[in-house]
Amino acid sequence: MADIRIIIQERYQRFIALDELNQRLDPTEDKLVFEVYGDKERLRILLPDEELDSWYDIMEESISSGKADAFVWPADELPYPLNPQLDVLALCVKQHARDKNTVLAKENIQASHPLSGYVAIVGKRENKDLLSRFERYDVKANWGKVALAGFGPGDHELITKKAAHQLETCDVIFYDDLVNEDYLQNFAAEKIYVGKRKGQHKFDQEIINELMYREALKGRNVVRIKGGDPLIFGRGAEEYHYLQSRMIQTTIIPGISSAFAAAAHAVIPFTERSLSSSVVLLSGHDIHKLRIPQADTLVFYMGASNQKELAREIIVQGWPDSTPVGVVYNVSNPGQQIYRGTLEDLMQNGSGLPSPSIIIVGKTAGYYSSSDKKWLYTGASIDEVKLRGHLVHTPLISIEAATLDENVKTVIENLSSYQRIIFTNRYAVNHFFDKLCELGMDVRNLHGIRIDSIGKTTSKALKSIGLVVPPLSENESVDGMLDMYGKERTSGENIIIPCSNQSSKVLQNGLYGMGNKVESLQVYAVVKNKAIIKQNLTRFQGLVFSSPATVEAFLEIYGEIPTHLQVKCVGALTKKAVHNALGNTSEVSSRRAV
Repeated sequence: MADIRIIIQERYQRFIALDELNQRLDPTEDKLVFEVYGDKERLRILLPDEELDSWYDIMEESISSGKADAFVWPADELPYPLNPQLDVLALCVKQHARDKNTVLAKENIQASHPLSGYVAIVGKRENKDLLSRFERYDVKANWGKVALAGFGPGDHELITKKAAHQLETCDVIFYDDLVNEDYLQNFAAEKIYVGKRKGQHKFDQEIINELMYREALKGRNVVRIKGGDPLIFGRGAEEYHYLQSRMIQTTIIPGISSAFAAAAHAVIPFTERSLSSSVVLLSGHDIHKLRIPQADTLVFYMGASNQKELAREIIVQGWPDSTPVGVVYNVSNPGQQIYRGTLEDLMQNGSGLPSPSIIIVGKTAGYYSSSDKKWLYTGASIDEVKLRGHLVHTPLISIEAATLDENVKTVIENLSSYQRIIFTNRYAVNHFFDKLCELGMDVRNLHGIRIDSIGKTTSKALKSIGLVVPPLSENESVDGMLDMYGKERTSGENIIIPCSNQSSKVLQNGLYGMGNKVESLQVYAVVKNKAIIKQNLTRFQGLVFSSPATVEAFLEIYGEIPTHLQVKCVGALTKKAVHNALGNTSEVSSRRAV
């Protein structure tokens, strides 16, 4: 038989009855050998090559290295959480604390640290054999266990089998408002209501934690049943760590969140191809602290009482007021109601649905509504498009930076020889200035050069880099710019037009005809997307084309523009491309709005 080597500090020796532990072991099993050390220096014999600052470091190293099988340590001085490689093999009552008064003091939890009356025998977690040796005098063996279980959204048929089994076998059930109370009557366990609804708290969270702890100390198995899932806005993690830090064996049983149930019952997917690839769960309780992260779908718990203010704040933080909204009240329960609208509707009138309700915000909230007007947007970026109804963004093209070739490099390095730069879109702005910085230059190198912008979006891009340039054309078109240049008699200038590989040359040719020297500077490229999602076009009211390239790509994928679809175009050149695709332009006005 091999001895079990246990390290103990001299000052803690009086806390534990060493002889008693050995006497209680089966004589056929290994013997416990206690090695008592008074200071860290004496432990250098055990760990001669280790530079360890604390006794706890010594304990971790001696056990993990196999120099000791276990360590005796005061339970109230153990860190929480413990090193994941270690475990408390046994919790023993301190030797000098075995009188009646000390044992009864456990009932008065607030008097001292909850584990001040115990010492812990700590060993390797993976050493199951050693763990079984100490089970017979581990006081934790007489304590109960706690399961933090999710009930689900309310329909008792949605509770998990594991949670139901715990309810069948436990001694006491702690439950709140969002749990089906009638269903709980099927179980023999004692029921304790600990509801904490807004403004009507029956118990503070600290008291709930304490009550569960005391029940477990009595040896009773506890189920804390919580609406939805214990870890989604449910204080489940707080309860778990409160109990675990007191060495109460605690497990978490997940449940179906009310948000997931709301999505299913209202048929509002959190994610949907081409509409939403990200979702965030938020609390709508405190509007003043609300910061909306980047996501396609927002799901709010606890927001029903201030939904108008919530909708207003979402709009203020940049979401279009036309964004679809779904509100689901009393999810999965009798009396469930579903509201559908937009952020503007919610801000103006609210949904009329009280708490408990789940609020879902995003394009998918209106995707399956028969009254919703969906438009398929084909451009690279959806930011500048404003359209009533909602846009399904399926980009057929993407924008890529062009190579910094010798021509681009030569033109930019000789900016002083040009009198004017004309920007016709924000991509031209962004990529031109990227090239400028790539060559070690910045806006200061544009001194003395006139800068023109075709429209508001382009001007906004220029403003973001510190250049205030009003749109030159009132109708934001190439034709409008050429009219203005004609009226100004723009002639004899050297002009740069940053553009793409698919530039139409209409502006360049027009300026050239007025007697100007024009340099078309390719700073970005328009390319067809490599992976395009082909949509079911019967689900849409119309199409939005952002450029001739999107028209070309659409025809390549779908073959033709279906007759039931309205078409909107960004720019005259895009409109011309659509007319050419349809062939008979007179037919366009009779069946489409272009």
